[in-house]
Amino acid sequence: MRDSYVIERDLAPPPMVRVELHRAVGDAERDELLAGVTAAIVERPTTVLIDIRRLTSYDPNLRALLLDLQRLIVSKGGRAVYVADRPRLRGLALWVIHMAEDSAAKIVGNIAAAIEWLRVEDLRMDDAERRTLGALAKLTGEGGREARE
Repeated sequence: MRDSYVIERDLAPPPMVRVELHRAVGDAERDELLAGVTAAIVERPTTVLIDIRRLTSYDPNLRALLLDLQRLIVSKGGRAVYVADRPRLRGLALWVIHMAEDSAAKIVGNIAAAIEWLRVEDLRMDDAERRTLGALAKLTGEGGREARE
């Protein structure tokens, strides 16, 4: 039984995949974790909440694992929010985000802040989509009728 991590898909608003790392992840578990996240985000681009607060020691392979995880999320069109409550863990998450060149990722100190950030970001995305569709309708004349005529 694995006890080094947990992957859960949470459909309650805001929908997300939650990954909690509890301790160092071995090579076999590493591949299993990446496959599990891939399966969880295959349905659509999504947000992945990566909770690293329970990590108590710094494993040299941890940076590589998190970087692979971050690159996987970005390659599938998703975004990541890291929950890290100690400076060393926040620094680790910042390094991963920087190396993955992902300006959409975020680091927060607790789950409540992560949920609030996701909720606000989702509202911003919905508003931007609504404004874009409204502008497109104006340009094309009520949903594209002029373009068809």
